[in-house]
Amino acid sequence: MFKIILKVVKKIVIGMILLFGYNTFLSSLNLMIPINVITIVIASLFDVPGIIGLAIFLLLNY
Repeated sequence: MFKIILKVVKKIVIGMILLFGYNTFLSSLNLMIPINVITIVIASLFDVPGIIGLAIFLLLNY
């Protein structure tokens, strides 16, 4: 049980780091993904493809 919780927390932290890194590098272009529960869940479940999908969704709605 503890291993499962640790794995979930690890994926959440990695998703938050990916979102923060994306926002840091592309803030100069004003292409920031808001960091909230939904985007963290998407980034945690799908990792880099999730961030790319969120970025494409952001660009289509820009």
